[in-house]
Amino acid sequence: MMTALDMNGFSLTAVPLSPEIVEALSAPVEPWAWPGASPFAPPVVRPLPALPETFRFPASSNPVVDALIRHAAETLISNAEALNALDAQIGDGDAGSTFAEGAQEILKTVDRLPLENPQALFATFGAILARHAGGSSGVLLSIMFSAAGRSSAPWASALAEGLTAMQQHGGAKPGDRTMIDALHPAFTVLAAGGTLAEAAQAAREGADATRRMTHANAGRASYVPDAKLANVPDPGAEAIARMFEALASKN
Repeated sequence: MMTALDMNGFSLTAVPLSPEIVEALSAPVEPWAWPGASPFAPPVVRPLPALPETFRFPASSNPVVDALIRHAAETLISNAEALNALDAQIGDGDAGSTFAEGAQEILKTVDRLPLENPQALFATFGAILARHAGGSSGVLLSIMFSAAGRSSAPWASALAEGLTAMQQHGGAKPGDRTMIDALHPAFTVLAAGGTLAEAAQAAREGADATRRMTHANAGRASYVPDAKLANVPDPGAEAIARMFEALASKN
């Protein structure tokens, strides 16, 4: 089994041990760089700490926010196949499914969300994504919303602060060919008092710019030969752009 994170992190490979493998790893060898095998003591099993409560804040009503959340989630769900097809060209082919999975979980809980309190809403998004969203994008979006939920700034600036936290944890920045190329310009517009339509245009321009980026510095695409990236937008950036365009059309 092999697991790897497409951000700052580590890669771990595990294989089941057999007597033959143990004997081979323990055998003397000539290369001086091989440190030899060191047996570990039996592992100590400790109980996992309890996860924080997902719905820590009382539900509240806001018809406008409710409609926007539902429309955004439905957009990501309906675009899952198209985004998977994009991702199949430069990644694992599951980007659309990953975004749709998180959207479905949020859609199922709209009636329990604190829609009148932006920071509480962001914190709840972060908790939902931490439990239910897969892939590195799910982790990073959870970090972003959780950090935005801790901010005392107005909601648009709080999202920008959350994006900064995502960049610090994930290591990617604008221009690295990730969803940040759409998120960053959109959030910048919103934090400056721009409209959803202006944010959607900024997100679209950012996503389209990834078509011209023939080298990726982060994500699965960083393992893909540069020649295969030409004219293929980053699936994460494309998902964000489509979501903002849907929100702008709804507003």
